[in-house]
Amino acid sequence: MITYLPKASYKIMPWKNGKGLTSQIALGPEGSSFPDNFSWRISSAQVNSNDPFSKFSGCDRLLMVTQGAGLSLNGSHLLPLQVISFAGETEIQAELIEGPVVDLGVIFKRDSVRAEMKVLNLSEIAELSLEDGIHFIFCLRGRLNVQDLMIHAEDTVRIEKQSVIKLDGLNHSSYVLISIFPA
Repeated sequence: MITYLPKASYKIMPWKNGKGLTSQIALGPEGSSFPDNFSWRISSAQVNSNDPFSKFSGCDRLLMVTQGAGLSLNGSHLLPLQVISFAGETEIQAELIEGPVVDLGVIFKRDSVRAEMKVLNLSEIAELSLEDGIHFIFCLRGRLNVQDLMIHAEDTVRIEKQSVIKLDGLNHSSYVLISIFPA
């Protein structure tokens, strides 16, 4: 089953610490609420200032910069399209390297699920083999046909109960594959 999640459908929400806004792309399991009752959340946020990250006890986080020069997290640089993983309890001070950035992140309860995030370029793959789980393809650049569904930059598709997906990119498409698995 493939579900189209256009950017216009993302739910805009305040950060837990109140210092910004995030676009919630997906939340699970179905019927969950954030931040109180959830197993995982995928979101994207524009970071405009140097601020601490919100803490999420019992969670792990994956984070990537999708637009802009990058972030310095506790003094270590997170450059565009690199993925960093850290515990939600960790105190993280984020500083902009050269102006605002847009990030893509996953927050997940480590006792419920595990998550993976990686960037793929279409020139590397035409068919994508998927393990059992819930998978999301976030289009970074260009346009991407997922099976027979066309998605554009910053749109997402949710994929469940399919082991192989056919991909056909336009304009040198790059995308992020996010996978959620039972712990």
